[in-house]
Amino acid sequence: MASPAAVGGGVLGAGAIGVGSAYLAGAFGGLDPSEPTRVLLSRDSKFNEGYGTGDKIGKDYGDYLVAPIGENGTGGTKTNNRDWWEWSYKRWHADSKSKSGDLSDEFKSSNQVSKAFSDITSESDSSKALNKVCEVVYKQQKSTITSTGSSPDNPARLKRDLFKYCSVLGEVKTISEVSEETYTTASTYGNLPENTKKFIAVTGNDKFWKVRNDEFYATSDIGEKNKSKASSGSKFETEPKTNSKPSVRDICREAYKSSSSNNTNYPSDDVNKFCTL
Repeated sequence: MASPAAVGGGVLGAGAIGVGSAYLAGAFGGLDPSEPTRVLLSRDSKFNEGYGTGDKIGKDYGDYLVAPIGENGTGGTKTNNRDWWEWSYKRWHADSKSKSGDLSDEFKSSNQVSKAFSDITSESDSSKALNKVCEVVYKQQKSTITSTGSSPDNPARLKRDLFKYCSVLGEVKTISEVSEETYTTASTYGNLPENTKKFIAVTGNDKFWKVRNDEFYATSDIGEKNKSKASSGSKFETEPKTNSKPSVRDICREAYKSSSSNNTNYPSDDVNKFCTL
C-alpha cells in the first residue's frame, strides 16, 4: 500500500468517476477535508507486538485502520491520534442518537462507547473510549466480521462500523447495498449475486476509491493492490499505461459491466484483487 503520507493525497486518473452533487451531499464514504492526520495501525511502532501473527483483523487490514494511540517517529518526535479519534467520535455520537438500533452490538450505545480517546488504562472508563473499543475489534479473528448470510447480522454490521469509525476508508458499501447502482445484463461481474455482496460500489465510497487508487498507482512501498500485480494483458495491466491513466475505480466499473467469462480483459483474480476490500 502507499505510505500513510500518500493516503488521501494522490490524484485520481483522468477517467475518474463522479456522481451527482445532489447525491454527494449525503454520500457515504465521502471525502472530508476536516479529517485530521493520523498514524495507521500498520505504521504504529508497536504493530508487530500485537498483530504480527495469526488471522487477526488488525493484521489483514492494518493499512486502513487507525492506530489506537498512534506512536510513530524517532527520538522525541511522536504522533498521537487523539485528534482523529475525537473527530471520529463525533460521527459515532451522531449515529448513536439517530440510528442506534442499526449499530453493531460492539458500537451500539454509550454503554459500549462513552468517549473518544484514552491512553491511560487506570481511567475507570478507559475500555469504553472509541480508540480502545476499536482496538478490541482489531485483535479479534477475521471470522468475527464474516457474515453468515442472514442480512444484516451482527458480523456484517460490525464490519461496517469498524471501517466507518476506526478506519480511513469510512463507510464502505458493496454493489448490493447501493440501490442507485445496478447491472442488469445477465452473467456480468456486477450482476452475479455472489459478486454484488463483495464488489465495492463505484457510486459513493469516495474515500475507499481514493485510498485504493493510491495503492494501485504507488511507485514505492508496493503492495498487493498495486497495478504491477495485475495479470499480463488484463485491463488492470494495460489501462494504466495509456495516456488517460484511468482510476482503478473506472477500471472496476468497466469490469462490473463485462461478462464474467471475459478472462482476457478482466480476469476474475484481478477483479477480486482490485475491486474488493
